[in-house]
Amino acid sequence: MGTKFLSLDQLGWDQLRALLETVRSGSLAAAAKRLGVDQSTVSRRLAQVEFSTGSTLFKRDHKGLVLTPLGREVFIRIERMETALHEIQGLSAQGQMVSGCVTIASMEGVGSLLIARVAKDVADRYPEVEIHLVTTSNYVDVAKREADIFVSFFEPRATSLVTCKVADVPFHLYASRHYLQGRIISSPDDLTVNDRFISYIDDPIYLPSARWLERIIRNPRICFRATSMFSQMSAAQEGVGIVILPSYANAGEVGLTKIMEERQLTVPLYVSVQHDLQYLPHIRACLDFVKSYLESKIPE
Repeated sequence: MGTKFLSLDQLGWDQLRALLETVRSGSLAAAAKRLGVDQSTVSRRLAQVEFSTGSTLFKRDHKGLVLTPLGREVFIRIERMETALHEIQGLSAQGQMVSGCVTIASMEGVGSLLIARVAKDVADRYPEVEIHLVTTSNYVDVAKREADIFVSFFEPRATSLVTCKVADVPFHLYASRHYLQGRIISSPDDLTVNDRFISYIDDPIYLPSARWLERIIRNPRICFRATSMFSQMSAAQEGVGIVILPSYANAGEVGLTKIMEERQLTVPLYVSVQHDLQYLPHIRACLDFVKSYLESKIPE
């Protein structure tokens, strides 16, 4: 029995969502995984949408599936439908039990040292809410639904996001007593050509802290690089070199000494959420807890 193709007004949300997830994930296989169906089902649903619109919505190039101009226009309008659907879900859920899964993405340090501590508050207040915390140095595209809430040291530019600044995070330089060996480093003039520094492996635009060291120290001699803030802290504890860390790392508690206190950097911290997702009760609940915690718990 062949596929029954539908007219445009007969299309259901399953067909339209297949297009959304294919565009967001970049492939049929990834879309199928996100939708919980097999790849042939996604392909069939996309074929139904193309038949209903009377034109090709995707083309293939070296990057994979790419929207045609008409496909882009259709995608934009289906996104608007999705926004309206989420708003309706939020309205209909008012007064009901708050439940669901919320994915929060952030940098490793913020996630592990701050956001993870919010989980208990959320669990105590909303036991039916499950939090997934994704901590990574890789870019997470909230606009493509890779996370529901995103905490970052930069302000995303996607117009579909609602972003607010929740705190100003101080960063300082630290070294171990073993590294300092009794030296007092109160200014760059106290450094020598032999002083070593710890930094990040790469310099992605979404992780500006990889460049902050250079804003404090001109031409630092880097001896150790890592993608992990915790790896950098451990290296500093062992006396490898001088490291730049945020105040919430509580570096003094692990034996690191703050140096050059007047060389502090203050970096804004942002929380972002999809405009339409903010209306869903479980998203709203986590968003409010995260914002409140970050606003009150960032040390000076």
